[in-house]
Amino acid sequence: MNQVDYSSNPNQRTPCVLVLDASHSMEAVGDSGRTKISALNSGLKALEKHLREDDTAITRVQLAIVSVGGPNNTAEILMDWTDAVNFSAFELQSGGVTPLGKGIQIALDLIEECKDDLRQAGVSYTRPWMMVITDGMPTDDTKFWNQVADECQLAEEDRKVEIFAIGVENANTTILDQISSKPSLMLDGIKFNELFIWLSASLGAASQSRPGEELQLPSTDPWRNVKV
Repeated sequence: MNQVDYSSNPNQRTPCVLVLDASHSMEAVGDSGRTKISALNSGLKALEKHLREDDTAITRVQLAIVSVGGPNNTAEILMDWTDAVNFSAFELQSGGVTPLGKGIQIALDLIEECKDDLRQAGVSYTRPWMMVITDGMPTDDTKFWNQVADECQLAEEDRKVEIFAIGVENANTTILDQISSKPSLMLDGIKFNELFIWLSASLGAASQSRPGEELQLPSTDPWRNVKV
């Protein structure tokens, strides 16, 4: 259920939906001795911490989380739209396969619902973001995946959403490249903390911008695998 109170906080919003892979493969242990799902959960805590340290982002950024895989072996909303001030990181549980297309479809729908709510409340907003983070191949039907990928491309062309596709160890970047006009990026190992600190800083910058304004985002070097 949407947890955003626009009546007491009419500030402009910057929405961001996270589509997070929680499939069985995220239980794999990396070189650091930690599982990928453990590192991802640590990253979400870093996101909460750094958003709270940003006086503008804490009142303007709003988040939603879609899990792909997990104990229920499906794609589902784990957190509906929530202002950063009310965001409390929680741990994802891993398991199942990777219905990534379904997760992205849910996220696209969430974004449109969010924009409808904002318009009805008379609240301005910057272009919503979608962060897709996965370490594997989508297990959706190929036809459905292609439909979702086409929908993503059209949504970006129409400036409805900004999509960032992030691959974790063993991810298929050729497949990920299909959902955005921007090339997908590979995470360096399991540097989820660095990734989510970057996301917090980027959303903070976006939250201070005017709708439609071009942004200069922080460098991705602290978390990106530059060898790929």
